[in-house]
Amino acid sequence: MITIYLYSLFFLMIVLMGIIGMVAYFLFNGIVSVPWVRTPTRHTSEMLTLAKLKPGERVIDFGAGDGTIIIQAVKEFGAIGYGIERLSLLVWWSRWLAKLNGVSDRTTFVKGDMFAKTPPPADVITSYLFSEINSKLEPVLIKHYPSGTRVVARVFSFPGLKHIRSQVIDSDTIHLYEIP
Repeated sequence: MITIYLYSLFFLMIVLMGIIGMVAYFLFNGIVSVPWVRTPTRHTSEMLTLAKLKPGERVIDFGAGDGTIIIQAVKEFGAIGYGIERLSLLVWWSRWLAKLNGVSDRTTFVKGDMFAKTPPPADVITSYLFSEINSKLEPVLIKHYPSGTRVVARVFSFPGLKHIRSQVIDSDTIHLYEIP
């Protein structure tokens, strides 16, 4: 009886330490950079609809987090998705969610610095990053993507891109831009 109790207590301690470790991981990364905040499903649908995403088009999400924007783009719109995320744990989680949703053959998630390498081709770019990060990302987008590439951002703007329109969803504003 005491042995089962000790094993149960040990197991609970391991689980609790794992949870504390994950919370610390996300808190630390949120303090030193952009925190991960999931985009609600309804907002993602509106973002991709606003961008007029079509089947077969390529969509890239800079700061992909848990990959749900890319997964939804593939499932609902028939797109081909690519997500760049700097946190290894979220890249792993994105790949797992894509597999779970049956779209891993049309999604790619990579760990990387969105400023460090040449991004893959895309017809639509999604972003939920702070304005300061968007300002640093703008020259990368302008350099690597052709004029007319659509950029859709949740809440934070891209001041140097051609603004097409904005739409309010709940308390968020979704902005649509084009690469000039």
